[in-house]
Amino acid sequence: MPDLTGTTRHAALMDLVDAMTTALLGGPAGAPSAVLARAAAVLHGRFADWVVADTGPGRLSRTTVLAPAEDAEGASAVAGQDPAACPLVVEAARGRSAALQVRAADPDAFGRDTSGAPVLVRANVTSLLCVPLVRGAGPASGVLTLFRGGGRLAFSMAEAQAMDMMSRHIALAMDRV
Repeated sequence: MPDLTGTTRHAALMDLVDAMTTALLGGPAGAPSAVLARAAAVLHGRFADWVVADTGPGRLSRTTVLAPAEDAEGASAVAGQDPAACPLVVEAARGRSAALQVRAADPDAFGRDTSGAPVLVRANVTSLLCVPLVRGAGPASGVLTLFRGGGRLAFSMAEAQAMDMMSRHIALAMDRV
């Protein structure tokens, strides 16, 4: 008997990859932050509860925060956060490698929001995925961080691998002008 749960998750992941490809190729070339905002919109809700995007070579700046509708205040607090105060973001950009965490051991791994609360606690994060946006050998052009919380399943290794592939495609699209 086929594994229906695994097959269903795989099909949903392929639908996500298709939606991302369509958003990246179907949208206009433009500012990297606009490309990243389109990509974040594809991921928000269907793949992650929270999507946080930081862009810029060298010093990152927070460009997009998409949160659950009921947490507009939390989204605003995270939007005001300096990405340099987020150890996960800094490490992803510097090390050019993704991080997948389930039940993060350090509540300060994504820093604190403008109210002083640990973001991972405030957002009730049970699983996170932090991926650099890299193309070739140059520095990361940004970092995309995804949170899941509540009763959702944790990010799987297959989802992390697909997100790693999509992050390279996002970086390529960001370089189109």
